[in-house]
Amino acid sequence: MLRTLLFILIALLIWLSPIDGTRTYIVDDDGFANYKTIGEAVVAANNGDTIYIKPGIYPEEVLLNKSLSLMPLTGEKGPIILEGDGKKTGIAIISDGCSVDGMTLKNYTGPGINITSSKNTIKNNRFEMTNPGIMVRNSGKNTISKNFIKDCEGGVVLWTSTMDNTVADNIIDGGSVSIYLREVGKNDVIRNKIVGSSVGIWEMDSSEIQMVANDVKSSNYAIWLFNSSNTIVSENKAKADILETNSTSGIYIVNSSKIAINGNEVEGGLFGIGILNSSANRLKDNSIQKSIRGIYLMNTSENVLDNNSIRDSEYGLTLENSKENSIKGCAVFNSTRALGLGLSSENVIENNKFQNTKDTAITMDNCNGNTLFGNEIHRSDNGMIMWDSMRNGIDNNIFQEVNWGLYVDGPTRESFNNSISESNLINGKPIAYFYGQSNKVIKNRELAHMTIAYCNNFTVERILISNDALFLFGSGGNAILENNVSDCYGMRLVNCADNEISGNRLIGNRFSGLYMVSSNQNQITDNTASENNQNGISFIDCKKNTLRDNVLLGNGVAGIWINLSKDNEILQNDISNSPVGMEIMNSSGNRIYHNNFINNVEQAEDLGGNNSWDMGNVTGGNYWSNHKAKGNPSQNWPKVIKGGKKDNYPFQDKSGWKLADPAATFLQGSIPK
Repeated sequence: MLRTLLFILIALLIWLSPIDGTRTYIVDDDGFANYKTIGEAVVAANNGDTIYIKPGIYPEEVLLNKSLSLMPLTGEKGPIILEGDGKKTGIAIISDGCSVDGMTLKNYTGPGINITSSKNTIKNNRFEMTNPGIMVRNSGKNTISKNFIKDCEGGVVLWTSTMDNTVADNIIDGGSVSIYLREVGKNDVIRNKIVGSSVGIWEMDSSEIQMVANDVKSSNYAIWLFNSSNTIVSENKAKADILETNSTSGIYIVNSSKIAINGNEVEGGLFGIGILNSSANRLKDNSIQKSIRGIYLMNTSENVLDNNSIRDSEYGLTLENSKENSIKGCAVFNSTRALGLGLSSENVIENNKFQNTKDTAITMDNCNGNTLFGNEIHRSDNGMIMWDSMRNGIDNNIFQEVNWGLYVDGPTRESFNNSISESNLINGKPIAYFYGQSNKVIKNRELAHMTIAYCNNFTVERILISNDALFLFGSGGNAILENNVSDCYGMRLVNCADNEISGNRLIGNRFSGLYMVSSNQNQITDNTASENNQNGISFIDCKKNTLRDNVLLGNGVAGIWINLSKDNEILQNDISNSPVGMEIMNSSGNRIYHNNFINNVEQAEDLGGNNSWDMGNVTGGNYWSNHKAKGNPSQNWPKVIKGGKKDNYPFQDKSGWKLADPAATFLQGSIPK
């Protein structure tokens, strides 16, 4: 009796026609309805009808060639499973205006649902082990929402001339590509949650897509755009694995233009946001953290980066072979290198903040015509390093708590051809940078840094260098007098000749007090180069210089250190209390005499060269505090120097040459009494 009543109820539900003329149908795999399969009900139904499906397993492929709605029967519990078991497609929709709600589709070799029509609604369905979950081709105005897709080769695919679709609020777990858009335009991808896929959202050969408020976690690329334009990527959460050997990225843009990347939260990846071979894109208000490279641009132009924040990345902002880009108002915190430019030109880097940089805040390598204005560098080992870069404008940048503010170097004269104004400040003190000038006098100033590159006939006198160093590159005929370059990085001469370096204080510097490379015929006199962490005075590949009357006390390695240098004259210096008084390597023709070697652990070393440690029996050699001699100079008390050399005529007294006989005094330029 109960079963008879149930059949009557089912019959009434099937054949009762509403006022609008549509009908409803019920499908039950157990046979307690007029239809055991969904396909049978579809054949019986007409456009606009609704097919209710009871829980069960339906091993079939369904073709919706009418405008129908498939959904669970109200009040029933349990899954409605379309079981593919090797079949190709679960539901193929070729008519407009269909709805599929509350189904489970699994184990199809092709799509769980394949759509080639428009204005369909696919919601609240579950997809497992299909390829892909949902495929949409050559159609538009479909809504795909609130579906759960797990372990499908692809999640949702929109392909070929597909427009005005909405993919929203879906959960996609696992698979190769969760949402794939190819050769499509004007589609919305919003509020989807994606976990565990290789690629989260992949757009290819498409335009005018809106990707908004998606939460994407992937192993390789969270969001990837290739050969696309006019897409909006906004307010998404994008997280990728950090792999140093493979290319992974939170947001990855390749061969694309006019992409708006706004307000996204990005985490992880070899690139937080990577942009390659692309132009005219805009990145604004994005937050990137824990990526190897926060924002990376390569082979790009005319991109605008505005107010982006990067935290805890090894490299903050990187531009390689890129030009005419704008980076404004960005912030990089806790990086190893904050901003790196390589082979890049005519970019504008303006009003950015770089804080807590372990190595170097700004590096430029082979970069031309860039403008760096109004940037703030706070707490960094090095502020800005420029190598082989020219015609760059550096103005109004502020360096605070940096060990080394600015360093400019390169292999050619043009490497130094930059405009660096005194508006740049290190701890409140200006940077003085001079290139290609002559006949200037700079006196009585406190500067954080001074570079004199390819300049002649300068007088630099009584200058206090408070942070960096006093550099001379390729410069000659200059007088560097009575300056205080202490407790910083000292004084450096590279490829310089015929300069007078006299009366300077070079004390307590982090490396050498005076460091000279490939510099010849300079007069180094009356300087104090003491208590420096490395050497008092260092020579590499230097010739025909005179070191006279300098005080070199208590340096960390050597008082004077000479390598690959020849024909220098070193006399009347006080060299004391260092691990090595003077170390000479691979050098020849140097004349070392009338110096005081006092209380050095190793007074001198001469390895691999042929140098003179005395000027004969009249002029004599040097004073050695640990060597007993008789006479000023002595005649039969030679001093053996480590390396097999000898001072044959040492002095018994400190500065004993001043006590010498009239003939010796005459040789020193005095008139005998």
